Amino acid sequence: MLRRLSFSAALAALAVPVALTGAAHAEPGGPSTEDPAAQMQLRKQAPHDGPGPASRKQEVSRRADRARQKNQAPLSVSIDELSPSSIPGRGTVRVSGFVTNDDTETWSTINIYAFISATPLTTPEQLAEAAALPPDAVVGGRIADERHKGFIPELAPGDSAPYQISIPRRLLHVSTPGVYWFGVHALGESAEGRDQTADGRARTFLPLVPEARTGQEPTAIVIPLRHQLVYTDDGSLDDLAGWIQTLSQGGRLRSLVDFGASSGTRTVTWALDPGLVDAVRRIADGNPPRSLEANLRAGQADGEDEGDQGTEGVTGGSAGPSTSPSATGATESPGTQPSEAPGNPLDLDQLDPVVQAAAKAAAAWLNRLGEAMRPEDQVLSLPYGDVDAAGAAVHDPELYQRAVARAGTTLPGFGVTTSPVLSSPSGYLNKKGIEAADPSSTILLTDQMFDAPAPALARTEGHDVVVTSSGAAAGGPGPDDPTALTAMRQRLLAEAAVRFLRGGHEPLTMVLPHDWVPPAESASFFSGLDPAWLDVTSVAVVSRSALPTTVDGTALRYPRYQQEAELDQPNFDAANALIRSGASLQNLLTLNNLVSGTVTDQALDSASYSARTRPIAMRASTDQSRVWIEARLGSVHVSAPRAVTLSSSSGRFQAVISNDLDQPVTVALDATADSRLTIDGPKRVEVPANSRQAVLLTAHTSENGIHEVTLVVTDKRGTPLGATTGLTIRSAQVSNVIWLFLGGGMVLFFGAIGVRLFRRIRDSRRTPADPDDTGDEPRASEQKEPAGAGTR
Repeated sequence: MLRRLSFSAALAALAVPVALTGAAHAEPGGPSTEDPAAQMQLRKQAPHDGPGPASRKQEVSRRADRARQKNQAPLSVSIDELSPSSIPGRGTVRVSGFVTNDDTETWSTINIYAFISATPLTTPEQLAEAAALPPDAVVGGRIADERHKGFIPELAPGDSAPYQISIPRRLLHVSTPGVYWFGVHALGESAEGRDQTADGRARTFLPLVPEARTGQEPTAIVIPLRHQLVYTDDGSLDDLAGWIQTLSQGGRLRSLVDFGASSGTRTVTWALDPGLVDAVRRIADGNPPRSLEANLRAGQADGEDEGDQGTEGVTGGSAGPSTSPSATGATESPGTQPSEAPGNPLDLDQLDPVVQAAAKAAAAWLNRLGEAMRPEDQVLSLPYGDVDAAGAAVHDPELYQRAVARAGTTLPGFGVTTSPVLSSPSGYLNKKGIEAADPSSTILLTDQMFDAPAPALARTEGHDVVVTSSGAAAGGPGPDDPTALTAMRQRLLAEAAVRFLRGGHEPLTMVLPHDWVPPAESASFFSGLDPAWLDVTSVAVVSRSALPTTVDGTALRYPRYQQEAELDQPNFDAANALIRSGASLQNLLTLNNLVSGTVTDQALDSASYSARTRPIAMRASTDQSRVWIEARLGSVHVSAPRAVTLSSSSGRFQAVISNDLDQPVTVALDATADSRLTIDGPKRVEVPANSRQAVLLTAHTSENGIHEVTLVVTDKRGTPLGATTGLTIRSAQVSNVIWLFLGGGMVLFFGAIGVRLFRRIRDSRRTPADPDDTGDEPRASEQKEPAGAGTR
């Protein structure tokens, strides 16, 4: 019975009849194409030809038939090794892998043949169209040479078996430069018989570049290291079980580092988030919580610019916190030098087993990363925390600039010099993000943002851009795993080959998918990048290998789904609120100048590209950390008398500052009152741990009345910490009229005394002196008569 051609295969054959199909190149006795209808016609004409015995029933199981209708063959085939990776001028092409029985019944007498297309692909667009074809599309002719095939006697359901085929160059029958389809077909027999339709297939690309062709194709391979960082409220990293998985053998982050390490002496480019490296280092140290412990000695300068705070720490009327750059409290974060972390290292032996396992995995990953980054490699540093540059350009450009500055130009702990890069996981970036890019940053954009054919290098919005190949990152054509090691390598070679053959100095840059998990043994990927026409180099070399094409920024494609995925304003607001609270906490602590940097790092991590997948959860995590910090800020209190009475224009009263933290703090007091009253006090008050400190304040006023005053505890930069107390100050000054009366009375009093003294002195001077008298009798005038004596 004639088998009908599948609808998808028919469409594919009509769409690309020339580029993707060709005449059969098979040895006599073998079918010339994998088209099921054509194969059936050939069997009608020569029923006994082909690799299978003529006596076997030419039927297929209903299970296999249903699988083929769904583009799912009963056997799956992989291509694990392909050597050489391009068609040689002479010699043999060797291909090996595994065949797996995905059916519910046993398959036997399984023959594995290689196939190759007759017509090459010569453009990136053709490669993209070819990779999108359905698995059963006709793409090449089978090389049915019985001497160069693989054979598996039997496969039970679920079983796998290896195969290996060696095909002499003379059997390939190709000579035109370009990229050819190449792969294998598995043809087996089930309980219902067999036919010549492939029961399993694997396909890839195999380039042919003439040896006489001179020059090399500059090709850069970028390995991204980025990961979602989620924190608990105390600043430790969350989901240690997930960290153990990704940092251990077979995990994504470990596999990417191992992949880079397998490059040998070949150059690769690393694009890593320095925030990720710091996070892994924290896990290796036992994942400690946020530390308030002293890292400075008493009296040691904290290195912070205190700004203009005046000579008095308490004034009438309250101004907002300083908006100067120094008021942010953003100091160098811990991790800049690994030895700077405050406090003693945690004793890993005393920690939870999960924490110990995570610490060991993290330490091993850091060691492996140090080994993998070789001097010939280029290390690009993403904005710290892998900040969502597209969202930040719209909602908070300053946060992006802060992240670039925080990333710096070195990778602490490794002695590696880095250069800034701006690259999103998808390769897309909006126009504002390009405009706001740091001038020193390398910008990587996907070719999907440009009209075809996309340039290899571009200049837009005043910035030079390296355009990355989305095709190379997409991997192989399937139906086998398109992200398998060989599939990824062959797609890269195919993209490089069509550019090299076309000429025009078009370098190639491939950014590996950030979520790709390379196999454990990745050396074959780089050992296959050995054609003489290929130059595996760095992004820096690629960016200088050709002149950029000027592209209008308004012509760039930025899909709506990318715009909708950007982080919204609330996430950036939450990040900035956390940064401010961390700055206040550091400004509060007397002997710690690192905690603000730690909190800032966490805030930057919370605004990352990976936060797009969980924006609400990330915002909630950020807010919880801010609440944790504010609870510590609230551990400093102030108390004062409920009422104070001034008997003159000024007077003193006492306030008490209490510190419930186990660390010393430095604070100031701010007073909110009406304009008629001012309060002066000490510029700073240092309060030891778990103690109280009295503060003497002076109130000044020129008017009688009642004044409501609020005392606010602030950090040393004047930012309120939340603790307040209220009091009433009554001014009861005595009237000036009373002083006039009192002054007049005193003048009269002392004036009367002066008059009496003056008169006495004057009278004493006017009385004459008496003559000497020797008699004892007094003068007649001095004789006194008895009282009441009469006259005679």
